[in-house]
This record gives sequence, C-alpha cells and structure tokens, in this order.
Amino acid sequence: MPDISIVLERKGEKDGFAQRFGAAIPTGSLVFIEGKEGTGKSIFCQRFSYSFLMNGHTCSYISTQYTIKSFLKQTASVGYNAREHLMQGKLLFVSTEVMLAETRPRKTFLEGLTTTKKLFDPEIIFIDSLSTLLNKSLNMDNLTELTSFFNRLTGSGKIIIVTSNPNEWPAEIHNSFKMLCDINFKVTRESMPGIGIVHNIYLEKFNGARSRFEPMTTFSVKPGTGLAIETSGVAF
Repeated sequence: MPDISIVLERKGEKDGFAQRFGAAIPTGSLVFIEGKEGTGKSIFCQRFSYSFLMNGHTCSYISTQYTIKSFLKQTASVGYNAREHLMQGKLLFVSTEVMLAETRPRKTFLEGLTTTKKLFDPEIIFIDSLSTLLNKSLNMDNLTELTSFFNRLTGSGKIIIVTSNPNEWPAEIHNSFKMLCDINFKVTRESMPGIGIVHNIYLEKFNGARSRFEPMTTFSVKPGTGLAIETSGVAF
C-alpha cells in the first residue's frame, strides 16, 4: 500500500507542513503526538485529518474535548471545515461523552474502545486524547492488550494517530508509547528571551520516512487559515 500524503493545497498554495514532516505517513504507522494542555495537539489532528480527507481518504476522529457541534465550529473557524466530509460519510466523528460516558464507569473505557469496531473501519483513526480517555482504565498490566490491538490494526495497513498529555497518566505508559510508536511529535509552548511565548512542534522520531523532514517547526494558528509556519522562528 502507498504512503498517505499529508500535502494540503488550498487556492493553489501548499501550507508547507508536508514538506517539513516528510510529505507522507507510511501505511501501518502508529503516530504519537504528545504535549501538555493547550500546546496544540488537537489543531494538528485537525490539520492532518483535513489533508487526508481532501486527498480522498477516510478517517474516524474520537474526541474527548469536542461535541460534534463544537468540533464543526472549531474546524470551520480555522479553515479545516469538516462538515462536508462528515455528511458524505468520509469522516466518522465520535465524542467520548456520547460513545463511552453513558453512565459507564471510566475503568471500562479501554474495553469500550477496543470493542467498538466501527471506529476502526476507516483508513486513518484519530484518538484525541488517549491519555484523557484511558487515564482511569489503562495501566501497565493491560497496556499489552491495547498495544496488541493497535498492532493488529497497523498490521492491516491502518494509520492510528493518538495524542497524549504526559501529565494525565503514568510516565511508564507515556514512555512506552514513545518507544512503541513509529512517528513521534512533541508539541510545546516555550518562552524565548526577548521574544515571549512561541509554539514549537518537534518531530522526534520517524520510522520509514521516505522524504526529508525537519526536527523542529515553529508555528502559529491563524483564524480562517489554521496552522501557519513561522519561518523567522518567531510566532507572532
């Protein structure tokens, strides 16, 4: 199976992220996007899912943050409008508030995730955020159950993209995902002397890369446009 392009072209222009992130994600990859609260993990999921959908692929998006209404409002506000893809059946969006939280204790969420087959039918699966979803049900004893499940999916060519806040679950689990994943992004907010707060994304690991990629990109988020590369190294 060919790699899945992350190129996003709008009005004849590319946003530049594909060129910095290796142009495509190999099929059968587990992608781990880590970062503390408010660093920008979700906006990268929205960017990636939008490019996959625009390039003709199918996605499921499991969110612990958004309802369907707030997700459509958010994606429209940054120019990654998901409504049409949702209506066409190319995007399956599920809020965990609806999927798993129907009076069920959070300790059952791991079982609920791995037994909801429809979520894993599309080509690319987003779970944003895995650490929020499973912080009460995942531990080192049952971690193998989840990673084996993911391995079966990636072995069939699926791409799984999960986000995590390292403060939400044990360091051992977080580090296990860093070690097991094929591609590892780390999103940060950093204070630079004389400049202030900047947003950076580090591409710390990329197994199977076919094209050149940059280890660090400074970015900002612009209304109506979405993610933008700050080539000067300063986020305005």
